[in-house]
Amino acid sequence: MPPVELPNVDAMLLAFFGPRLSVPVHMKVPETRPESFVRAWRVGGGAMNRAVDQPLVTVQGWAKSDLAAHDLAAKCRDLLLNESAALPLVRRVEIVSGPYLDPDPDSKQPRYTVTARLIVRGRR
Repeated sequence: MPPVELPNVDAMLLAFFGPRLSVPVHMKVPETRPESFVRAWRVGGGAMNRAVDQPLVTVQGWAKSDLAAHDLAAKCRDLLLNESAALPLVRRVEIVSGPYLDPDPDSKQPRYTVTARLIVRGRR
């Protein structure tokens, strides 16, 4: 049986959100913060078996106001729910929480957070 490779979920998220949003998308908070941006990264989850992964991912919308941050996070949630077919290895998306108000504790910059569970198939 050929080996199965589970994909890099962080890279998938960046490639998915990047062309669909009008703001930069990062895995980490950039040193020089734009006024608005999205942060998306894997926060946990594990493989069910050698061919199926169940990552938990967090997506944050950062913006100048609470309303703008909410709208950015909600757009990301809606993209995951409505356009996940553009992620060819993703078989299911479940929103676990959010969007909820989650201001940055250091800068107090408004942000909203969404957490999702993905079911991702490995590739041969």
